[in-house]
Amino acid sequence: MIDLIKKTMLAGVGLAVVTKDKVLESLDELVEKGKLTQEEAIVMSDKIVEEGKVETEKAKVEASKLFNAMLQRANVVTKDQYDALAARVAELEGRLHQEFPNSD
Repeated sequence: MIDLIKKTMLAGVGLAVVTKDKVLESLDELVEKGKLTQEEAIVMSDKIVEEGKVETEKAKVEASKLFNAMLQRANVVTKDQYDALAARVAELEGRLHQEFPNSD
C-alpha cells in the first residue's frame, strides 16, 4: 500500500519535471518566433515554476490528509497514537506502583 502511494507521488514529480521541460521548450519557441522577449520568457518561467511549487505543496498536504484518512479507516495505529498510549500506560503503572508498592 505504501509502495503504491510512493510510486504515485514519484510519478507526479516526474510529470512535473516533464511539464517544466515542455514549458521551457514552448517559451524558447516563442522567443525564437519573436512573440516573447528573453526577459519575458524568464519572468513567465519563474512564475510557472513558483505556481508549480505552490501546487506541489497543496498536493502534498492533500496526499497526507488522504493517507491519514486511509490509516484511520484501516484501523492502523499511528506512531503518535502509539506514543501517547505508551506514555499513558507508563504513567498509570507509576501511579499503581505508588499505591501498591511491590517487594520485587
